[in-house]
Amino acid sequence: MKSSKLILPVFACLIILLFSCNNQTLRIFKSSSARTAYLNTLENSGIAATKIGSEWKQSASEAISKAPELAIPMSIQGSFKSKSIEAKAWKIQLEQGASMNILVQWQASDSSKLIVDIMQGPEWKELESFSTQNDSVKFESEKTGLYLLRIQPELLAEGNFQIQLSGTATYAVFPVQGKNSQAIQSVWGDVRDGGKRSHEGVDIFATRGTPVLAPVEGMVTAVRDRGLGGKQVWLRDPERNWNLYFAHLDSQLVSNLQRVSPGDTLGLVGNTGNARTTAPHLHFGIYQNGAINPFPAIKNDFQQAPKLKEGQVASLMKVNASQANLRSQPSTKSPVNSQLQADTPVFIMAATLDWFQVEDADGNSGFLYKNLLSPIESTSLGESSTYAYTSPSQVSRDSLLVNLAEFSKVGETADGFDMILDEEGNVLYLPAFTKE
Repeated sequence: MKSSKLILPVFACLIILLFSCNNQTLRIFKSSSARTAYLNTLENSGIAATKIGSEWKQSASEAISKAPELAIPMSIQGSFKSKSIEAKAWKIQLEQGASMNILVQWQASDSSKLIVDIMQGPEWKELESFSTQNDSVKFESEKTGLYLLRIQPELLAEGNFQIQLSGTATYAVFPVQGKNSQAIQSVWGDVRDGGKRSHEGVDIFATRGTPVLAPVEGMVTAVRDRGLGGKQVWLRDPERNWNLYFAHLDSQLVSNLQRVSPGDTLGLVGNTGNARTTAPHLHFGIYQNGAINPFPAIKNDFQQAPKLKEGQVASLMKVNASQANLRSQPSTKSPVNSQLQADTPVFIMAATLDWFQVEDADGNSGFLYKNLLSPIESTSLGESSTYAYTSPSQVSRDSLLVNLAEFSKVGETADGFDMILDEEGNVLYLPAFTKE
């Protein structure tokens, strides 16, 4: 089922009973991975072997395959229902050395927590996993590529989430005193010597004599005056296994094998070496088995993610335009995944400032601009009891006996199933024969 999966009351009672017995173990269990710790709790309680335990694990995997890509800065929010078993995930492209701040706010109806995983593609290896109600985490990418952020509440948890993703400085100190990354005028890859080589660093322009600062704690490994770099200093960043290169200095103020702290002066901005005909500047480079782009590591001017209004996001809406473009990302510049017709009901998976992340009953997913959606209209049903499906899919079609008085019709699938919604936001499907 797209937005939620109903759990039989007997399973709900079982979960409540088992969790009340194992709650202390869950809270005091220490692990580098919150997901592993929680899975161990499910295993020890016997819940992992049940159908809902399997669905909880399966939904985590399904979220990866459905994850759309977001560009930072970005804020996104949504809700989880207590009777649903689902996870949500988003992919983020990061360059080597770039850092982002992840602020997660989870407003639960009880003391349950939200499990947050950070994974690295393409194998989607878990890098970090923590459980939270309100936490901020800085994450630094070790290589260029796609990363994945996944969130999943504990079983039976209900609440609203809001996530803010913002770029943040990897190094706390910028290499040139009084400057920021806006002072960079020549970037990685710029043509040099008429195309014979490319620029393997960035040039930060400043007045001659401006202090050049150590961005990180480390050891000076070389103080030289030769070649293209003229007067230069090499500094070892032991945390990242990087060699930092500071060139064209007017003077050097450290010695070989000297230990420095962030903010210590290494030298003064100049134009020695092959920069004699250029205005004073610092050439800054990073080497790790060859040169790498240093810009992501020293960028320090960022737009912050917008703050969204707190509150619950509607679980179901409908298309109000004659035709709506379902896009791969929340931007009019992103590719169109498919087109939805007027009055098509869609499940709201999450919401940004101006876009809704949606999925229709046939599995088409993407982002719709907020003005293309309106609240759903519903039709009351009779008093009879009947069997309704948790999904219109042939591969996952569990049935539940429901009282139709508790539901309203909100739309139809392409296969002719009626979609029905209860007051708690749970959606079921009525097969064709029940409508005859």
